[in-house]
Amino acid sequence: MNHPLNLTLDLYLQRMERDGVFDGLSGSGAPIEGLDGAAPDVLGRIMAEAHAKPLVVLLNQRQSALREQLGSLTDPEERRAVQKQIADVQTRIAIEIEAWRK
Repeated sequence: MNHPLNLTLDLYLQRMERDGVFDGLSGSGAPIEGLDGAAPDVLGRIMAEAHAKPLVVLLNQRQSALREQLGSLTDPEERRAVQKQIADVQTRIAIEIEAWRK
């Protein structure tokens, strides 16, 4: 299954494994109970337990922060630079939403 969050989750799990978070857990190597539901349900549960946020949410937070920063700027060059960053984030949001729909 090609899901937009696969890479994010893989990197997160690899980092946890590298840091030894999974060492010595009870039931190690046994099947995980409750993962027999539909894939979106499983993914949602895993993300909720890990307090993870989808990339689109993080990008929206970044966009809000940039808009707030833009409101406090008066220098035209600085404003243009932040406006470019906002446009870049908006493009990334659109790409993520399109990938999610596919």
